[in-house]
Amino acid sequence: MATQENRQSKGPLILRGESGQLLTTPEAAAKIENFVPTDEGTLRSIEGPLPYVPRDSQGNFSSIYSTMRGVFHATLRGGATDILLLHTGTGIYCFRGWDPDDPWKEIAGGAATQVPMNLPDTGAPQFPTQFEATPTGVVIVPQGGRAIFFDGDVALPLGYAEAPGVLTPIGPNTEAEGNQNATGYSMSRHPGDAITMHIKFGFGRLGTISSPVKYVNDGTGSDEFRAKLLSGEYQAAIQWIDYFGNVSALSARSELIKFNEQWGSAEANEKPAEETGKQVMWADIPKGRTGTVGRILHRTRDMLNSGTQKLFQVPANASVAIAGAFATIPDNVTVHWNDNVPDSYCLAEPIDAQPVPIFKLCRAAFGRLWVANTSEEPGMLMPSLPGRYGTFPKNGEIFPDSGGGEITGLYTVPSGMLVFTNSSTFLLTQGADGDGFLLNSLSNSIGCVAPSSCASLPDGTAIWLGREGFYAFTGEGVTLISAALNLKLNKPRARAACAVFDSEHKEYRCWVASEGSNENDICHAFDGSSWRRRAHEKLASVCVTKDHRQYTIGAGEAKKALEPGGSQPFARTDLGVWVLDRAHGKWDARAPTATIETSWMSWTASQQRRSAKTVYIALRESNESNLTLKVYRDWRKGGTPVYEDKNVTLHPVEDVPPLWGTTAYDEGSEWAKRRPYWKRVDISVPACEVFKIVLESENPIDFMAIAFDEEPKMGGLPLRIT
Repeated sequence: MATQENRQSKGPLILRGESGQLLTTPEAAAKIENFVPTDEGTLRSIEGPLPYVPRDSQGNFSSIYSTMRGVFHATLRGGATDILLLHTGTGIYCFRGWDPDDPWKEIAGGAATQVPMNLPDTGAPQFPTQFEATPTGVVIVPQGGRAIFFDGDVALPLGYAEAPGVLTPIGPNTEAEGNQNATGYSMSRHPGDAITMHIKFGFGRLGTISSPVKYVNDGTGSDEFRAKLLSGEYQAAIQWIDYFGNVSALSARSELIKFNEQWGSAEANEKPAEETGKQVMWADIPKGRTGTVGRILHRTRDMLNSGTQKLFQVPANASVAIAGAFATIPDNVTVHWNDNVPDSYCLAEPIDAQPVPIFKLCRAAFGRLWVANTSEEPGMLMPSLPGRYGTFPKNGEIFPDSGGGEITGLYTVPSGMLVFTNSSTFLLTQGADGDGFLLNSLSNSIGCVAPSSCASLPDGTAIWLGREGFYAFTGEGVTLISAALNLKLNKPRARAACAVFDSEHKEYRCWVASEGSNENDICHAFDGSSWRRRAHEKLASVCVTKDHRQYTIGAGEAKKALEPGGSQPFARTDLGVWVLDRAHGKWDARAPTATIETSWMSWTASQQRRSAKTVYIALRESNESNLTLKVYRDWRKGGTPVYEDKNVTLHPVEDVPPLWGTTAYDEGSEWAKRRPYWKRVDISVPACEVFKIVLESENPIDFMAIAFDEEPKMGGLPLRIT
């Protein structure tokens, strides 16, 4: 019979991370589920979540909740504007906390919204809706739909998807020699002409006036020196500009306007040369979509005499009320415009923009918006103009993968921007002279499968989900960091994974669809050295608030939805927007089932069969309740445990005064912290090769470590490893 002196103590084991490996160190657990790390180094079972928007008076959540596509928080205008965006079903909504009866305002999707559009609502695997904050607003990219720009008040399509139509020119009829203003669209201010314009409007200022040359007057037989209007040609194009300063592609050029050669008079009381100039009218000026605040007219200089056929901006005496923006016609109403602007005033060349395509991904970097994975070119990356996030110049496209592989992710890091395909990783950096961009290959075998899985640790390490697991980039190279995990994912649904860095608990969290699931039902959490998991919420999208709260917010399903008093607190699943790791007195504050599962013990320590006798659990004071302890043996888990105790009592809090976090401000008491303690459980496990210990609790616990006593089976034959 074994005696006390034959017992061997193992531990304490400070279990903080899990490993799916069959053989591992005792300090690596097989499973740590539904725990978060604390600043004191313990693991606390998760609580909550709380609904971001409470139920209505009938006990129901908002009726808009449907298929969740994306959730995003941003602060704009230097922190003065705080917005929470939600894409659910076929609408995109902005949260209005001041209106409890109607907290969600639809800004895009429905016919009555600022941006009426058809937002697909499909169950097919796809990227979550992408959001990107810029200094002036948020870019919203619904998958399969056109991107939107929202500044907290105004929502518009991002840029222009098409070019304006062609202008119709109306010019003077210069076929009639002798009277340059007799017919056609031209007016004189010379006294005595039948059709005159106001003297302050100016002469006709279009056309090229020559220096005085010899003029042969056949009628009088005498020669004179006169200046003349030279034969000339003009064309024009139009460009829209919207509320956010984005410009459309240029229209095609108009038909030619032609001026015939025409002599001026040598006499002061006749029409001098400077009065032979013309003006024109541009008709059928196309109106832009909603949000267009002006049109920019671009006209050539006299193409026969200026030496160039380029287009130039035609200035006007008014401008659009947008910083840095300019419009010849500062409205979206005018359809006819008189052009009397001299060639010398036309200096700036137009922005040669291209229509904004439908795309799946975007990221702000280097002062620009980079978009990728367009409907026509999945492997193309293209930048906007600096500060104009919906204006994309021509010929700026980059194809990172020479084979045209689909771009599957964009993510900014301290050294530049990561660009991913399914099987490759690139780093985009700015040229040393600040002009142009360089694309460096980091890996031709490792890529990213889920753009929303990218997040960074505080030290700048970027983490994402690839085909073979989770990878990290520290600035030097790409490293697999999940080799110890036995990941079992629904790979076709992996592209819908979503992640954040939770700053409160200092861990990267990524929700993925496990094998056999069509939803993101498992969250893998990484603190920089070890992995844990949570299996409580099913989230389609997550974000962290950018304000002082730094809440982690998720859109999806949660089982934590009954008020206190409910007999089955996890029987109901609700769809909504949730604040993770938060509880409140009006809601059931009990944590979901939290699990600590050790690895298989003793097999590598001895060839003798062993028997577990006592388990010691290091905890902190929590509540007067129970946890369950189970023991399995000989590589068999999933059936009936060889030992089970469902009533391992927890040490309640006995401090007076109340604990930190529960003492009212005005009670006049001091706060106290919860104390650690050891809980001993005597067990009886038959002799075995290996055993594992499982702790489960539906009540909040604060776990620190585990230890156990074991003893060899006396007289038993040693195990032989061959």
